[in-house]
Amino acid sequence: MFKINTDYFKNKYRNFSNESSIADKTINLEELVKYGEKEASRNNFEKALNIFDSAIRVNPAFDTAYGDKALVFDKMGQLDESLKMYSKALEINPRNSVTWHNKGLTLTKKKRMDEAINCFDKSISIDKNYSKAWYNKGRCLEMQGDMENAQICLTKARKLDPFLFSKIKLR
Repeated sequence: MFKINTDYFKNKYRNFSNESSIADKTINLEELVKYGEKEASRNNFEKALNIFDSAIRVNPAFDTAYGDKALVFDKMGQLDESLKMYSKALEINPRNSVTWHNKGLTLTKKKRMDEAINCFDKSISIDKNYSKAWYNKGRCLEMQGDMENAQICLTKARKLDPFLFSKIKLR
């Protein structure tokens, strides 16, 4: 989710001294968020959070900025803060299957498997072909010892994306 063309943003934002001036001068919030994602991919987490905050100041109902903040907090190990941001993003847009999926991943890290499975189920109810949601639901069921249902989910994930298992780091 954090991979973008960094040269484009280096040139585009070279003359801005701070993130709030970027937000003031940027009409396209999507571009601003992509800039924040670029900084997050470079592990510049504080800068990325500031950029996402700038986007939120411009449009407090921009769920993508909250979802990206949640991802950064997750990468920083601040899982409770991450869950708060996912909840805010989902309050704004409860039909975002990616946000439901990512919230499920954070809940998995916190060993809250039933809640994680619920998030994966919501993601799947929005996008029945979301292979990663099927895969991660299967992993959670496996961790709970429900091997039969885990296998059903993992098989579904493999059918939707035959290369998924090679893309994901297996434990």
